[in-house]
Order: sequence, then structure tokens, then C-alpha cells
Amino acid sequence: MPRRILTEGEIAVLAIIAEGYGPQNCVERVYFSPVNEAVIFVKLSNGMNALLANLSTLAARRADGSISNDDELKTKWLRLKK
Repeated sequence: MPRRILTEGEIAVLAIIAEGYGPQNCVERVYFSPVNEAVIFVKLSNGMNALLANLSTLAARRADGSISNDDELKTKWLRLKK
């Protein structure tokens, strides 16, 4: 599937992931689903998979208020500790 440029919201979610899980989680590791959603297999620093994050959905939920703030995004959705 051809790549597209990430939206500002997707970039913001990816930045939170990279901050919490490490710089190995970068734009080059983003894949696009058949419906053009940006997803990433979030990796720990030891190379193990931590979770699959749909950047498009998380960015949309953050933008519409379904995810009320970045702390909720980090703890509830990305399983990062405070």
C-alpha cells in the first residue's frame, strides 16, 4: 500500500509513543491498513512488541474529546505509566 503523510494528530500520538517506548518507534515503522489508517507495532527497547496502536483512531478520538487528555491517552490507551 502506498505511504501517505501522517496527519498532525497522528504525529502527536506517534511522538507520545516514541517518548514513552523509545525512538525505535518512528515514522518509518508506521504501516497503512487497506482503509488507509496509520498503525504501528509499538516495540520495547529490547525489540519485543508492546502493543498495536492505530494512530488514526487514537488521533481522531483525542481530537473529538473521546480521549479527554494526553494523560488518559498515555495510561489508558498506550499503557504507559505516569
